[in-house]
Amino acid sequence: MWEQMKKRVKQLFSSPSEDKRYNQRSTVDKQQEVYTRMAYQYPTERTFTVPDLSDQLERPSLHFEKRRHRQQNEIQDKRVEDKEDIKLTSEIKGKPFHLSEVASPIFGYRDRSQSTLEIDGVPAYLRKNKSRSEQRNTLLQTVDSAIMSENHEKSQNTNNTPKEARKSVRGHHRHVTPLPDRTPTQTDADHQTVRKKKQERQFSLPKNIDVQEQKLQEAILLNQSKNKQLPYNVMMRPNSRRGVQTQSSPPPKREGQVSEIDTDTEVETVPRSEQTPLHLLNDPVQVSLADDTWVEKQTELLNSTLQHFHVKAKVVRAIKGPAVTRFEVQPDLGVKVSKIKNLSDDIKLNLAAKDIRMEAPIPGKNAIGIEVPNPEALPVGLYEIIHSTAFQEDASPLTVALGLDIAGQPIVTNLKKMPHGLIAGATGSGKSVCINTILISLLYKANYEQVKFLLIDPKMVELAPYNDLPHLVSPVITDTKAATAALKWAVNEMEERYEKFVQEGVRDIERYNQKIEKQGRANEHLPYLVIVIDELADLMMVSPQDVEDAICRIAQKARACGIHLLLATQRPSVDVITGLIKANIPTRIAFSVSSQVDSRTIIDASGADKLLGKGDMLFLENGAGQSKRIQGAFVSDDEIERVTSHVKKIAPPNYLFEQTELLKQIDMEEEEDILFPEAVQFVTEQDAASSSLLQRRFKIGYNRAARLIDSMEQFGIVSTQNGSKKRDILMNREQINTFLMDRK
Repeated sequence: MWEQMKKRVKQLFSSPSEDKRYNQRSTVDKQQEVYTRMAYQYPTERTFTVPDLSDQLERPSLHFEKRRHRQQNEIQDKRVEDKEDIKLTSEIKGKPFHLSEVASPIFGYRDRSQSTLEIDGVPAYLRKNKSRSEQRNTLLQTVDSAIMSENHEKSQNTNNTPKEARKSVRGHHRHVTPLPDRTPTQTDADHQTVRKKKQERQFSLPKNIDVQEQKLQEAILLNQSKNKQLPYNVMMRPNSRRGVQTQSSPPPKREGQVSEIDTDTEVETVPRSEQTPLHLLNDPVQVSLADDTWVEKQTELLNSTLQHFHVKAKVVRAIKGPAVTRFEVQPDLGVKVSKIKNLSDDIKLNLAAKDIRMEAPIPGKNAIGIEVPNPEALPVGLYEIIHSTAFQEDASPLTVALGLDIAGQPIVTNLKKMPHGLIAGATGSGKSVCINTILISLLYKANYEQVKFLLIDPKMVELAPYNDLPHLVSPVITDTKAATAALKWAVNEMEERYEKFVQEGVRDIERYNQKIEKQGRANEHLPYLVIVIDELADLMMVSPQDVEDAICRIAQKARACGIHLLLATQRPSVDVITGLIKANIPTRIAFSVSSQVDSRTIIDASGADKLLGKGDMLFLENGAGQSKRIQGAFVSDDEIERVTSHVKKIAPPNYLFEQTELLKQIDMEEEEDILFPEAVQFVTEQDAASSSLLQRRFKIGYNRAARLIDSMEQFGIVSTQNGSKKRDILMNREQINTFLMDRK
């Protein structure tokens, strides 16, 4: 090391000739040791030109000036943005803590399955109302926060930030939703600027809208941009995610178009053509009908019972329904059906059943049906029947939902096919629920211009929720005298409709309405009329002859003119359901009754005394030779209230008459006698008034003659009685004639 330093010092002070000789000597030595090779390589770059330093020193570079100016602008903009971010973060720090949504590694920001989280145990109408209320509250909070933040920004940024910078920053925070977990780049900023301009162009507000409406519209746009759900894949690239957001942006809003939030919150204004939504009904109970252990056990018991009684038969099939299970027993050749039917009590004992019902034989099968009640009956809701294909595909406005049969299939009928129905059963068996089911299904199927209701409810409480419906021709009638007058009005309506059919040359209401529509006379359209009487026994007790005559006339003739009758009674005796009424009402529904006599009164056969109650019915349809067992659908009071309140918002009621008018008309008919005008003229001519005089002249009894004299006294025609003296006539002939003309 020391020797090398010496050599370096000597080289510094040595002469240049020695250095040259040393260099030549070293190069010669090196050249003798190095082996060289020749390689050719063309230049890949352009020729280098030496810059003229004198020109560059004399004038400054223009490129350098532009670059320095751009850097200064960027620094200034960055300072403005930093100040604005500091203010926003300070405002956010002052607000209370709110939970933020974190992306799930499986679902992302997408909502999870509703069936496992929210649907269980929550009815559809509650979920609908909850979502609407949350959306309304979110919108109000967004409007308030947007107005307060904008006012706060105006007060703080007036002296610190230029106007253009404030507008750009505020517009940026208003329209652009930052993507999580990534840093913005220059391309992202360009895309955000383009998207912001596009949204401003699509959602541009007119100039004549005031400031509050403009702020509300901006809050709605902000709420829509925030409520957008991110894609399913959380790990996707930023560019792909931005593309999905651009595609999912809302379409341009036209003039006069209402936003989605407004249409959801405005529930009170319902269009006429809109159908009643299904979410107003309760959700169906999802319970499996398969209970193999119980069914297998009952099958073994039934087979062993038949073997013990030496009956050659066996169970070939078991069908479990909502309330009962039907075991199909197939006997061998030579076994009488009566032999199995006589064992009903023994089978009931061995199966330990509450009650059994035999259908021997099953129509269309070579088997006998033994119906055994289930350990637990499943509730049948109206939702699953109205939602079924059979109900939805039927285009008739008179489609009616009844319930489920033994196999669990929905049973739907039509009032045109009925065309009149008799519903009878003991108290609490389900008659009123069946009537409510029929009315609610008609409200779901028919418009108020297609079907009208005439409801008669002597109980005063069963049909009260249907008041003020646009389908009613009058309020629900609760008085028995007014009900009799309403039935007479229906008879007159039937006669008037047939007179119109004769004038138009048609046979039924369908052809009449088709002809009216073709001719453009829509105001002469005739709707269907459904008359519902909840308790027939009360009407038959008040005026049996008038009620029976009106019901029979309607049942005999009113089918073709579109008038249908539904009668319900809890006393199925012969004095209430007479033979004339039964002969004219072919469709009958029998609920649980106490005896076979009542069952035969309703459906002309036994079997209703074996029913379980609570909606268990036998349905005998028009033209069917045998009845069908059905578990009727149940409609709660809350469901009825929700559906009727929705229908009441569609249109106001348009009554043709009211109950008070019918009562006044009845009182006038009872008070005024046919002989009253003739009796007044006779008394005026004779100048004397007495009951005996009217008895001899008109050949009537004393009571009627006394009522005529009392009516004259009430109207001031004759004086009051003064002992044994005769009554005085208080009006002359001119006044009497004027009085009689006014009464006409």
